[in-house]
Amino acid sequence: MQTPDDAWSPRPSDVSSYHSSSHASDADDELDDIMSRAETAEREGSAAAAESGRNSPSLSVYSYHSSVDGGVMLREMHGRTFNNTSDHYMLPADVAEHGRLDLQHEMLKKKRGGLFYAPQAVRKALAPREGSQPSILDVGSGSGSWVIEMGRQFPHAEVVGLDLAPANLSSEPPPNCRFECDDANLGLLHYKGSFDVVNASCITTGITNYRKFMDEVVEILRPGGVFLTVAGDMQVHDENQNTLPLINEGEPGFTYTSRLIHAILEAMRTRCPGIDAYPKIYGWLEDQGSVWESIGKKILYIPLGPWEDDMSAKDKHIAELMGQDMMRLTQSARPLLLSYGWFDETVDKWIAGSHEEIKILKNKYYVRVSYRGAI
Repeated sequence: MQTPDDAWSPRPSDVSSYHSSSHASDADDELDDIMSRAETAEREGSAAAAESGRNSPSLSVYSYHSSVDGGVMLREMHGRTFNNTSDHYMLPADVAEHGRLDLQHEMLKKKRGGLFYAPQAVRKALAPREGSQPSILDVGSGSGSWVIEMGRQFPHAEVVGLDLAPANLSSEPPPNCRFECDDANLGLLHYKGSFDVVNASCITTGITNYRKFMDEVVEILRPGGVFLTVAGDMQVHDENQNTLPLINEGEPGFTYTSRLIHAILEAMRTRCPGIDAYPKIYGWLEDQGSVWESIGKKILYIPLGPWEDDMSAKDKHIAELMGQDMMRLTQSARPLLLSYGWFDETVDKWIAGSHEEIKILKNKYYVRVSYRGAI
């Protein structure tokens, strides 16, 4: 259970003292919004943490240790490699896409000043203790970077990465990390009472019923556990932070970047309606009521390229990473757009035009990133 001293909202006494064990402190390292407080309901049941290796608490899970295992889990489409498990998530699972996810991970880490917000709550939940090993679950672990870095930062904890496809790991994971292939849409209750922290970063594009997913997160967390989630809204915003409407080629205000993002969002909605869940997450946390002691949120607008005036070196670098991430995302979404029915010539023209706009900083655009969390 969280104590008042561990509230996430910034206070003069602790904003300046926030630090990650591996990253520098920043004034924005605490969530800005005042936390909602409610009595903590006792969660029923306590399951043992999932076993290591190829044993699994559920028949739907396949643990793996090598990319060799990916042979039956992957498929080729329009020159890219995809998971062979679910049609809801339609971004690739290849080296190029996992490289993009590594870049996105670095961008988010630099913006947060560490691997997570609510550092006091996370460290308290993962503190060493007698009788059980602290455990972390990363749902939609992608390239595995967050899992590996959490494993290094908390060597006494077990860290599990869950994804539809094997990760293309860029570094050797520490021995307290493992990765499993599973579809979270099939349910997580085989992990009931197994984790102290559950992380869900940028997974709304693949979760068909995010509200149900959140109810299952409650069940798989141990008492005092922490739920962390972050999502971009798959739209771009103008310099006044207003969402850009759909503008077709030849109409006033048309840009390739905006048109391309609208096309990607439209195609993703046909595959997974959960993509629009991100603005509702905080309200759903409120609806869950007394199962949480406190909830919090933070919304950030990150420039799509370093176009703002008088940017710090750190903010300029973050904006550059966002621009690179967007260019790689549009390439990763190309198979999705072709499958949706767009012609190759149209998609390639949009992608080339968008990349040029981002490189020359033609558009003063933001990408909105929303953090939500609960204890």
